Amino acid sequence: MANNGDDRYLAFKYVWIIENFSYCLPWMKLKSPIFTVDSLKNTKWQLRICFRCDLNPFYITYELCREDDDIATPIDIEFELSFLSKDGIPLAKQKTRGSFGAKDILGFDKFLELEEVTVRKRDFIPNGTLTARCLIWSTETGSFAPGLCKVRSRMGVQRTSFTWNIERFSSLQPGQKRVLQIQTISGQVPSLCMELCMNDDHQIQIQIIYDEVCENNMSDWEISVIDDKDRKSRTKRDKYFFIAKKRAWIFPSFLSKDYLVAEKDLYLPNDVLTLKFNWEIDSGIVSSRIEECKQHLSSSAQSISVSMDSIDYSTKKC
Repeated sequence: MANNGDDRYLAFKYVWIIENFSYCLPWMKLKSPIFTVDSLKNTKWQLRICFRCDLNPFYITYELCREDDDIATPIDIEFELSFLSKDGIPLAKQKTRGSFGAKDILGFDKFLELEEVTVRKRDFIPNGTLTARCLIWSTETGSFAPGLCKVRSRMGVQRTSFTWNIERFSSLQPGQKRVLQIQTISGQVPSLCMELCMNDDHQIQIQIIYDEVCENNMSDWEISVIDDKDRKSRTKRDKYFFIAKKRAWIFPSFLSKDYLVAEKDLYLPNDVLTLKFNWEIDSGIVSSRIEECKQHLSSSAQSISVSMDSIDYSTKKC
């Protein structure tokens, strides 16, 4: 039975505020924090927003996903997905209904043209913030006191720097490799392997290899030679878009062994080449916090409202 958006059957309202959305890159897939709808058998749900850059014009895809939970039966709902103005008024919305089994995803491949958001940036993304909302209606009979969850997420960039000391550099021969493993402690940033070698023309090549759990991301790398005065010298910077099927990248060559050996007093003290790496990665959502949460379980149950502080690993202000 469809209730056609009758507020008497509204089961849940989820508001997702995404700060720095204006920095969202076309290849990013944004996933909201998972939320539980108690009045729908304690099922778990998530919003997903991404871009369809394979279409012309580009579109924003906007979907509702039911997570893998312990409920075996499908959940029949009607739902509306929208983007809100700063005053809470829907600027764009679409509504549909469907039957959700665990892991099912339904929504709109062509929710909104990306150009419309760009042209009306002040309306859709005031102060760089997008507000997305999901309304869920139950198709079952009976009235509901709707639950509410309001979450704020922040997009950002993570960065780090490290130094690599390559000992006995002058003995490096074509085809030989020196390897450095980089283990990251953030779950949002992949670990990686650095491989340095020399080709037949004595050009130094540095290959950056992301681990197998790498998700699509843009990385910005700056590599510098550190001289005998501990100063950055001969610096090269470049960007690369890593994808799961293409995890290895050879950084553009900018050093030769012959030059470094000729200037060994400056660049090879004690026959050690010291390279300084600065690495920035667009990691999507770097923090989330619940601003408000209310669940109405029954007429005798109290609603709860909680607030949580975010743990924000980003260090770059957008």
